Amino acid sequence: MKLKKEQALILSLIKDDLVNQKLLLGLDALGLRAADYYLQLSDTIFSLMDFPESSHSDRVYELYLDLTKKVRFVDISQSQKQVDELAREIYAELAAHRATLKKSH
Repeated sequence: MKLKKEQALILSLIKDDLVNQKLLLGLDALGLRAADYYLQLSDTIFSLMDFPESSHSDRVYELYLDLTKKVRFVDISQSQKQVDELAREIYAELAAHRATLKKSH
C-alpha cells in the first residue's frame, strides 16, 4: 500500500511540475523571463524516487527536463488526460533509469 501512495504522490508532483513548466514556457514565449519561477519539484521527485547520486543521474535529470518540455504541445485547458498520460510516461522513464542506475552501483 505504501508503494502505491508514494507512486501517486510522485505522479502528482510530476503533474504539478508539468503545469508549472507549461506556464513558464508560455511566459517565455511572451518574452518574459520566467526561469526564476521554476519550482524545482524535480529535486523532490528524484529524492522520493531514491535516485543514487552519480554522473549518470545528471543525464537522467536532463532527460527529465526534456520530457517535461513535451507539455508545450498539451492543451491543459482542454484535457487533464494528456497531462496524466505524460506524467505516467515520465514516471516510467525515471523508474527504468533508476533501476539501471541502482544495478550499476
